[in-house]
Amino acid sequence: MINLRIASLASSSQFGNAYLISHDQQHILVDCGLGIRRMEESLAELCVEPSALSAVLVTHEHVDHIRALQLKRPFPDKYSVRVFAPRLFWQTAPGVDAVSNSLRVSFSREEVMPIGIFEVTPMRKPHDSLVSVGFRIDVKGGPSAVVLTDLGEVPDEVIGLSRGANYIVIESNHDRNMELASGRPSSLINRVLSNWGHLSNEQAGQALRGIVDVNTRGVMLAHLSLDCNTPRLALSTVAPYLRQSGFSGVLEVASPDGVTLLCDTEPDW
Repeated sequence: MINLRIASLASSSQFGNAYLISHDQQHILVDCGLGIRRMEESLAELCVEPSALSAVLVTHEHVDHIRALQLKRPFPDKYSVRVFAPRLFWQTAPGVDAVSNSLRVSFSREEVMPIGIFEVTPMRKPHDSLVSVGFRIDVKGGPSAVVLTDLGEVPDEVIGLSRGANYIVIESNHDRNMELASGRPSSLINRVLSNWGHLSNEQAGQALRGIVDVNTRGVMLAHLSLDCNTPRLALSTVAPYLRQSGFSGVLEVASPDGVTLLCDTEPDW
């Protein structure tokens, strides 16, 4: 049995983004885009003490991914949790000055970072931010997970680094036709549809076709647009690509504003 648990605390531009990876009572949080109270409530729902987090990993500087860092008393300082982020993030991200220097850890995309029982590999991805990364998180000698949101396309390098992970959280942001007919400003539509914007359902399915293999146990579709997508549409678009790859695991859609579990057994939080 693969004893790895993945949970989305929330997954949307409006409500924030945060994803919990847990194994053997050790926990890593990817992004912390919720307010502190909601972070605390969501972790409590999963029976995880904030002080038990081994690390917070930051993907990029947009507020829906770092809201809990942009406070007078940031979430990491309240619970003494280290924050791992690209070097450029600490130099340029707005509103994170209150995060204690002793809790800041900088990394480059080339390095594999040991964090407790985990080995974390950053993956550079295209998005309209100063620096944007996804993460592959491997338990040493054990299972693995990938978190990939906020990217306009999936480079071959990212597909290669992600291939064969047991669990995959991937953005399935919008339906292209809904986006084009949304009535949004053309500048926003062009941004979303660009190679530096967000993945469509079709793009997510195409990427997953190259990522999943016999080792993949579960996929979570994340960061769905509240205006230009629906869970049913995302699932119906992505599922055929997974079937083409022989995938027979669990397929979930992350709630925009609540906790969603991705696991193939009953959770044992």
